[in-house]
Amino acid sequence: MNKRIQIPKIFFGFLLTSFFMWFLINLSKEYVTKITYYVSYDNLAQDKILQETPLQKIDFLIKGNGFKLFTASFSNKRLSFSVDKLKSKNTTDYYLLTNNKKREIQDQLNSGLELVDILKDTLHFKLGTLKTKKVPVVPDLDLNYKLGFGLAEMKINPDSILISGPELQINKIKEITTKKVAFQEVNEDFSTDLEVERKMLSDNVKLSNSSINIELLIDKFTEGTLEVPIKIINAPKNLELNTFPKNVKITYRVGLKNYNKISADLFNVVCDYKFTKDGNLSYLVPKLEDAPELISLVRVSPQKIDFLIQK
Repeated sequence: MNKRIQIPKIFFGFLLTSFFMWFLINLSKEYVTKITYYVSYDNLAQDKILQETPLQKIDFLIKGNGFKLFTASFSNKRLSFSVDKLKSKNTTDYYLLTNNKKREIQDQLNSGLELVDILKDTLHFKLGTLKTKKVPVVPDLDLNYKLGFGLAEMKINPDSILISGPELQINKIKEITTKKVAFQEVNEDFSTDLEVERKMLSDNVKLSNSSINIELLIDKFTEGTLEVPIKIINAPKNLELNTFPKNVKITYRVGLKNYNKISADLFNVVCDYKFTKDGNLSYLVPKLEDAPELISLVRVSPQKIDFLIQK
């Protein structure tokens, strides 16, 4: 029968004590190790602004005893570079040689730590000027109407807002959208506030408004029809064209409130003779050039216009 060997508990006590003493002795020795710090940039010239976010973390070689280095490795300390004297490559690209900043960084380290080296010899910056401009606001709406109803008019207040920030970023922005909102079974007028969407914008871009108000005017819709004369364009002056028919029928959808505001003179239908000739077609193609904003779902018929040439 095997006998189980009993290890005295005191043995484990001595083992833990020995390990702890060894750990303390090693922590008291000096080492050189790499520590990554978050960095910030201060004292930028007042007439300049960062066009892009510069490097946020940099590796440093730090000398110190194990206690100090261990603490520094887990600290949230942020080191700062003064960027008041940047060197320039051109009007937008600037750089900083970190070797000239060692004393500045050393002064920010905790007592007992010595900076050996900055493991990034050059920091690059893209600078520009602050720019402000006005851009339109586009509501992002998912509207589902009750049968027979639709949007007659949308009022946006304000319909545009001021944006400001780094010139390179501002130049790319053509419009601002709102956060998407859905409305179901809409059949009456209503007003609501919409929050401006910032998801695609840099934190450096500032907006004059964080929200806008929209007023939706809802109407019951009906179908209307009108006869509109055809206009011929790009035909030689020595040609006289007779079309069959001379008018086209415009069918459209319009709100009852605006039904009487629609008339034939608000439409412009043209047939381009050059398009017919270049395409070697035997007919003209009517194209709706202008139509009232109050209508939707516009159809033109017929789609082919016969013609005769009289010289």
